[in-house]
Amino acid sequence: MKGTLYVVGTPIGNLKDITLRAIDTLRDVDFIVAENRIHSLKLLSNLGISKHIITINSYNEERKAKEIAGYILEGKDCALITSAGTPCISDPGQRVVRLCHESGIDVRAVPGPSAPVSALSISGIFADKFLFYGFLPQKKGKKVKVFREISTMPNASVFFESPRRLVETLECIRDGFGERFVVVLKEMTKVYEDVKRGYISELIEYFREQDIKGEYVIIVDGREKQG
Repeated sequence: MKGTLYVVGTPIGNLKDITLRAIDTLRDVDFIVAENRIHSLKLLSNLGISKHIITINSYNEERKAKEIAGYILEGKDCALITSAGTPCISDPGQRVVRLCHESGIDVRAVPGPSAPVSALSISGIFADKFLFYGFLPQKKGKKVKVFREISTMPNASVFFESPRRLVETLECIRDGFGERFVVVLKEMTKVYEDVKRGYISELIEYFREQDIKGEYVIIVDGREKQG
């Protein structure tokens, strides 16, 4: 009898942000597939759970997916988690999920936190529809090109960015989008969580004066409808 693959959402920061079902699933499965072993052990230790962990990344996932599917076909249940949030969204796991589907394995969602959705919920920006882009290209020219391509969209756009590229990316947003309203969220659900809202030039000036640390979500408001 085949096992089941559970795609489990885990906290994006605060370890208390985990569902009861996710805890039960992590306890009940035979093994866990994770993006980062050390980060996952911290979560599991906090929950009093000890499991065999197989790590995957963008370099080994294609090969490891066959191994993982093989174990599940033998009857073992597996939980797929990521370092933070929901697996397969700007994180590894898609190849594992796809191969399990192709192998006739049941794939079940165990919903949990999602950084882009959480960010939008406290941004104050209208977001019944939105574009989630995730991590941006590192080169400035390519970033500006991305922003210009989506600048005519009427909906909000959501991006992830590292602290060392934050100011440059905000400048690229101004080059690509023009003077838009932007929300920048830092370290969501963590001790130093912070939200800054304003027009792009205002935020550029603000962050130029800051000691920038942490992880950031950037939300750019959609293009205003022309009357």
